[in-house]
This record gives sequence, structure tokens and C-alpha cells, in this order.
Amino acid sequence: MPHRWCNSAQIRKEQIESGLDLTFNEVFKPLLINQIKILSPAEILEVGAGTGHLSKELFTIGLSVTAIEPSLGMYNVAKDVLSDTNIRLFNCTSFDLKRDKVYELAFSHLVAHVVDDIFSFFESIKVHLKKGASFIFSIPHPCFYNSYKGFFGNEYNYITPITKNVSFKITKDQENTIYDVPYHHRPLSDYFNKLIESGFIIERFDEIYPNDDIQEKYGARWEFPRYCLFTCRKT
Repeated sequence: MPHRWCNSAQIRKEQIESGLDLTFNEVFKPLLINQIKILSPAEILEVGAGTGHLSKELFTIGLSVTAIEPSLGMYNVAKDVLSDTNIRLFNCTSFDLKRDKVYELAFSHLVAHVVDDIFSFFESIKVHLKKGASFIFSIPHPCFYNSYKGFFGNEYNYITPITKNVSFKITKDQENTIYDVPYHHRPLSDYFNKLIESGFIIERFDEIYPNDDIQEKYGARWEFPRYCLFTCRKT
């Protein structure tokens, strides 16, 4: 449902560039960039590029990136953000991307939990990867995120998949709400098992919990990891 993000694209750009989005700027950007630098891939595919800021960061350190983004609103913002780069940007999903090129690494930031069919999503990325290539993706932590955001009421049971359209704000910007976006809660076992079934080896699993200096910027400590990161390899 990519159109759901169209109206929030400019808000997300401003939140990131102003520094209000602490989680993106202080937590995820350094973590993802560092993980990718360690792997040192020649060709990278970003699946769900959003505003394009992660791809731009990779470009600034000399890496070759192709980025895809299905939301037209996000795509237009990313096109502006990436205008002074040579990044190839396409307005499509991983299901629609032409199979004329394969990559040494694909990454996807906070996308998998909005995808209806997670197995097909993993399969659609696998076909664009070389054998032995890496796939890195982040999601809200299924064990803890509902305790943080309270998206689900009495119907919530950790082990049972459940889907809802949700609205939310980020900690440092209480004036703007991101409205009506899909959220699929799945237990971690679903992610692990579907990755294995689709031909990936899980090499690393990180639970995201910032250090004390970063947590102080939020105004309150995190009670638990809010996000997690999978690092996988295509067999």
C-alpha cells in the first residue's frame, strides 16, 4: 500500500534533515552504514528507499547504489534528495524491478513489517542478489514494539500475526502525525522461518538499544529494544 506514505514524505524529509528524527540519525544511520561498510559490497540495492537519505549517505562514502521506492510521494522527495548523486532511483517495488542486474548486497530499512506477504518479499529480493550476497533489514522489534506504541488492544497476542493501519508520531516532533500506514505484527519465528525457507542464512541478529548518551537525547530511557536488525546471506 505504497500510497499511504505519499502525504508524509515531506514531513519525513524535514524530520530527518532537521535532526528531529533521533532514531534515524543517531541510531539507524550509523548502524546500517557501518554494517554495510564492513561487508564492502561493490553494488548495493536499497529496497524501500523512503526519502533517499540512507542511499545518499552510502554515495558520499563512495559506494554504488540503486534505490527503489514504490510510494510516488516518497520517490519524488528522494529524487530531490539524490539529485546531486549518480544513484539510480526507480519508482517501483522489489516485485517489479527488472531482473537485468544482480547485487552484492540489498538492504531494507523498516519495510518488511508493512509488507503483506513476507515470504514473497524475501523471494523478490533474493532474485536480485548474487550467490553469497548479503541482505540486511530492520523492523520494529516484534517482542517489544507494541508495549512501546500500543497499536493493538485486547486482540494482541505476541505469537499470533495481526495487521492494522496505524498512526504515530516521533518523539521529538509531536506536532506532526504519520497517518494510516499498514503494520503487520509477526512473531520473530515467522521472520526466521520465512528467511530460511526463501534461501537465506541468518548470520547475525541485533536488538537495537542505544547507548546512554543517545538515550538521554530522547528525554527518557528506552525500557527495552524497540527495533531489531537481521543480517542474512543468500545461499
